[in-house]
Amino acid sequence: MKPVRTIVLTSSALSLLVTGCQKDADGFATGVDDGISTFATTGDPGEGEGEGDTSDGDTGDGDPGDGDPGDGDPDPTSGTKFDLSGVPDGNANSGGCTVPPHQPCDDISVDPWHAMGINCPGEYQVATQYTGHAQALYVHTGQLGTYNPPTYPTLEGNKMVILSSGNAQQLTQAGAYASTSLPGNDPLNLPPPLSPNPVGLNQTCTDNPALIGTGDCSNTIQVQWDQGSGAYDYAELRMTGEVPVGASGFSYNFAFFSTEYPVYYKSSFNDMYIAWLQSEIWTGNVSFDETGNPISLNAGFLDYKDASNPYDCPAPCQAPELQGTAMQGHAGTKWLSTSAGVVSGEDFTIVFAIFDLSDNILDSVVIIDNFEWNCEGGPPVTIPG
Repeated sequence: MKPVRTIVLTSSALSLLVTGCQKDADGFATGVDDGISTFATTGDPGEGEGEGDTSDGDTGDGDPGDGDPGDGDPDPTSGTKFDLSGVPDGNANSGGCTVPPHQPCDDISVDPWHAMGINCPGEYQVATQYTGHAQALYVHTGQLGTYNPPTYPTLEGNKMVILSSGNAQQLTQAGAYASTSLPGNDPLNLPPPLSPNPVGLNQTCTDNPALIGTGDCSNTIQVQWDQGSGAYDYAELRMTGEVPVGASGFSYNFAFFSTEYPVYYKSSFNDMYIAWLQSEIWTGNVSFDETGNPISLNAGFLDYKDASNPYDCPAPCQAPELQGTAMQGHAGTKWLSTSAGVVSGEDFTIVFAIFDLSDNILDSVVIIDNFEWNCEGGPPVTIPG
């Protein structure tokens, strides 16, 4: 396995890199890299760089879309998600929701975080990082697929993120055979803080808070993980920071697809998607299918199967909802919505990770959109959405 290469980019450098390597108007590319690369955006968590706080010396640099004053950025003071600069958070113990509005900003860039609704100029900021091959991450404009009414419309702004264990852009290509090996992205073990180890046989962290930090609070990862032999073609999006004061939860939308279906359905090639939350009240997977299983080829409830299999979809088994995507002849879920509780003001980490299990061919893919802070709280839950 090739050594891990780490590249740390400021917001301006990332913008230049995207501009220089962009494949087309709706794709996010970060150049060619044959190893696991980390692209990090750093700054003052909780404020946009140059957002008008003159006491910290931030100034405009002529880079529209980074939130610097004087750059011609749109006014972000109106719009359902993040804490706005200059707007008081309120008292986290007051019982009132003070999470301010959000204005979609993915029209100004192909930044994957903007496409998800995160780190828009002038709004609440977190540290972000992408780890994986450049081809495994893609920003798509408009609905995914051609089915009418749209199976996968955008849910926030006009873009969504595609994260893949192969070439992410291929998901948008009707009939493409999504099977790409990405050299150097095979960690085998899950990177910290992700862990397949359950916290208990009969208890989750909701049942016993003393288990927090000892493993996967959901107890859902290990059964699926143990069906294979390590993570290959691994890619993740990671965000860290402090929960906005006044917020007690977050939500986001996703859908999962796999080329492994139907040939390797119910086999050891059990590709997985994990959304990991590291917080004071939960450490573990937070995204599941409609029946409470983790998101994997074998456990996940695949709403749309476009080929028959001997287990649960005899011929004819068709899913016209996947028309216009690379998953024609394969399978995927509908849009799902995950929500989970957090503690106002606490440090947190959220990781969105996808990988092949046991080998690095036949890709699995997740689309992500519409991240928002909220005041719902409670244990993790996933519903159709």
